[in-house]
Amino acid sequence: MFTAVLLIASLAVPSNLVSANATVDDLQSDFETAVACRQIDGRNVWKGELAYYIQSYVYEGDVAASADRAVVADAVLPEDNEPETVKAFEEACSLAGSTGQARR
Repeated sequence: MFTAVLLIASLAVPSNLVSANATVDDLQSDFETAVACRQIDGRNVWKGELAYYIQSYVYEGDVAASADRAVVADAVLPEDNEPETVKAFEEACSLAGSTGQARR
């Protein structure tokens, strides 16, 4: 069974910005029920109520690790990103491109 894990990288989502609107627990819960979208640059993408999420790169040493048991993702908060970044996520998650399946 897959386990969903939300990784909030300090560079991607500074903790002082997240805490203004949502806690890490809020984002984790949101990620657990997020809907799958089309991939961006070969990485899985999901849309939640609070944020978009993108599959993290996970490395073991110098080699990309295969995450067979866990999905690790970074939160992408629309209010904390450039308009062109948000647009890319909106396009990936548009109704025509969404797979419509929730994360489980």
